[in-house]
Amino acid sequence: MLRTVAVGCVLFLGLGLATLPAGGGTQPQPGKQPGKGEAEKTDVTAKAREMNSDKFQAPPTEFRKGTVKARPFKAEVVKSQNGFAVQLPSKAPVPTPTVHQGKIYVSGGFHSKEYYCFDAVSGELVWAVDLDDDGPTSAVIEGDTIVFNTESCTIFALDAKTGKQLWSHWLGDPLTSTPTLANGKVYTSYPAAGGGGQGKQDNAKPRPAASHVLACLDLKTGKILWQRWLDSDVMSAPVAVGDEIYCTSFGGTIYKFKQADGAILSAQASRATSAPVVVGKDVFVTKRADQGKDPEAKEQIVGAGRDGIPTFAAPPRPAPYLDKAVQDKTALKDTAMKLDAGNGFATGAPAAANPAAGYANIGQGNVYSLQAFQGSRILNYQEANFNCMGGEIVCSDPANGKARWTLKLAGDLEKEGGFLASAPAAAGGQVFLATLKGEVLQIDPGQGKVVKTYAVKSPLRSQPAIVGGRIYVGTEDGKLVCIDTGNPRFTGWYTWGANSAHDNLAAADKK
Repeated sequence: MLRTVAVGCVLFLGLGLATLPAGGGTQPQPGKQPGKGEAEKTDVTAKAREMNSDKFQAPPTEFRKGTVKARPFKAEVVKSQNGFAVQLPSKAPVPTPTVHQGKIYVSGGFHSKEYYCFDAVSGELVWAVDLDDDGPTSAVIEGDTIVFNTESCTIFALDAKTGKQLWSHWLGDPLTSTPTLANGKVYTSYPAAGGGGQGKQDNAKPRPAASHVLACLDLKTGKILWQRWLDSDVMSAPVAVGDEIYCTSFGGTIYKFKQADGAILSAQASRATSAPVVVGKDVFVTKRADQGKDPEAKEQIVGAGRDGIPTFAAPPRPAPYLDKAVQDKTALKDTAMKLDAGNGFATGAPAAANPAAGYANIGQGNVYSLQAFQGSRILNYQEANFNCMGGEIVCSDPANGKARWTLKLAGDLEKEGGFLASAPAAAGGQVFLATLKGEVLQIDPGQGKVVKTYAVKSPLRSQPAIVGGRIYVGTEDGKLVCIDTGNPRFTGWYTWGANSAHDNLAAADKK
């Protein structure tokens, strides 16, 4: 889509960290069990409820439709000894594929306006469609309905068997998160000032100091069921657990809502740097640990109860991968600027995206790098936590955050930018990571040893999907790659975050 972009200072700070003291409130000290008083200093639930009250304008409810049409495409499937690869036309970064009922559903890449469905075993094309917007995300699927966002600027629901459009909404420009699907409802976020809303607005009321909206839609019809204002866009994707929906904003606020009606259960301005992971009564997340005056960015793993009260904070670690001054000089920054320009953002992300929130918190402010960001998201597996913190894999104790082992990754972290590996996935008693070096690593979770290395020979930044003994990855140069491990125990990780709820729990771990 051709865009005319206005750039300038973003004023939508809302519940972002600018409303808090330097450092985002009192930080739990390593090894200390924080008390209730410390938690209350970051509790902004009352502010979240106020900006979603009748005092302020409600989000828009009418949106124009997108368009989808069949795409003529002859897939050139290159077979190998242990799988296949398909080069997609855009040759642009491809996010995590989604595997469902023997099929692979995959974006055509950040530059593309295409979505594809392939046979998960042979790689043969099932269907391909052209969209009227570019930058498709990973898909979420329930039954015969597939849902995904495009960076510009539409949420699409298609028939998973045929690719026929079921419904769509042109929500706003740009969309930088992936939808979530649970219990027949779809959850997604969009920029309120992104130009998508149509119809009359209640201009008699002011708009709250919020740049984005979390929307809940009916899966079958696309009807909007409820909406809530957010301080900034959702990081990676919302997370559905039980009857609740969680999300981390790029501004670092962790929100919790009731799925049924959007009731705001809590909002914590935590300087969070990853989507939350909820396991039983525990919530695990990473957050900025520098206090504003520190010469370098730092990050730490923290735990909390589902009531929001912190339980531990691991020792802070240097985090150049979150430092905006460092990231501005990296290869990732150059790539993001070129990719943005190709999608109509020659001068960078527009003000409607509130890029200042992400830039300050995670060091990324381009549309591409915001949409692709996975952070140091935690995998809770076999009574341990695992995450990629920039240039190394960390295994830590879920009770106190203390490191059990670390594994350094190959590559120049500060030259490349971002992370040297994806967020980890789990299957069949092993941990898997896709690396920027172009490999998928299979790691023994107990010892931290690389058991096997699967060569892809193209750079990888997105988490793999692992189903039926096969590993599926999207590459940074526009390929869909399947690796047949020959081990059927490696299964149960269907898309980014494990499943359409993005709860990060492998199928074998479901209780």
